[in-house]
Amino acid sequence: MYAERFREFSGLVSRAEKALQRVKTENVKDYGLRGVHVSCLLALHERPEGLTATELAAACGVDRAQISRVTAELRGLDLVCEASPGPRRRYRGALELTEEGRAAAAEMAGIVDEKLQRVSGDIPPEELTVFYRVFGAIVERLEKL
Repeated sequence: MYAERFREFSGLVSRAEKALQRVKTENVKDYGLRGVHVSCLLALHERPEGLTATELAAACGVDRAQISRVTAELRGLDLVCEASPGPRRRYRGALELTEEGRAAAAEMAGIVDEKLQRVSGDIPPEELTVFYRVFGAIVERLEKL
């Protein structure tokens, strides 16, 4: 029984990840961005006061080395800037969106909202709440294995 559930769960997660990556790629390619760029823009959009690179890495589910590369790319596109540099400039200063970054993030947030509405709009909110709670618990337990 558990082997069958494991295969089903594993297959569904894999299919979801592939579909999510495809959708991310299709919707940001015209902007010269990748999915991780969008994740950073959206995280910063939700926190206008800014995030440190460490906080941004945690919010996006990537390591600090990748965040360092990604934020450098976003700085090069004039979408992100450092708001208040700290003693260790790379990881302590708060990062925030530039005016252009805020506009791009708002556009990306609209795209995400539209896609999520298409995917889950007819699922009752209480079912979605249960799904995210249960799925989050499963992910946390998997991370502890």
